[in-house]
Amino acid sequence: MSRFYKVAAAITLMGIAPPAFAQHATPSDLDRLSQERMEDIGPRDWGNPVNPPATANTEKALPVSVSCMSPLDETTPLYSAPNINATKVGRAGSQLAVTSTEVNGWRQVLLNGTHMAWIQASLIGPYKPLNPEHPVGCIVTGERADGTVLFTHPRQ
Repeated sequence: MSRFYKVAAAITLMGIAPPAFAQHATPSDLDRLSQERMEDIGPRDWGNPVNPPATANTEKALPVSVSCMSPLDETTPLYSAPNINATKVGRAGSQLAVTSTEVNGWRQVLLNGTHMAWIQASLIGPYKPLNPEHPVGCIVTGERADGTVLFTHPRQ
């Protein structure tokens, strides 16, 4: 009988927890609350602003010739070899550095300066920006010092 009471108590305690509700505060209410909070905590000295280091020209040439393309679906997998049974090595981003190498309907993709992957050729197309207001051009211009592929987006 005591086991029954323990289970009933546990169920009761779980039921007592208050439900989570979304906050419905207006922007003016949020501003007012923020000002009140700032009055409570007082001024803060965050120190001098951190200046990012000057960007050095770290661009270098890619090991292969590539073109900028987009997957037809954002969940398109990338494979370690041109085979549907090969190991999946990631998901295709909105822009891909695709080589001209094609094997049995698969195209090779440059992940970084030293790693390649494969994608089904039927699942890629011309570059398409995620935001329709962004430039529609995409050029693979090189590689950063850390090996990541560098894309630029000139207005056309």
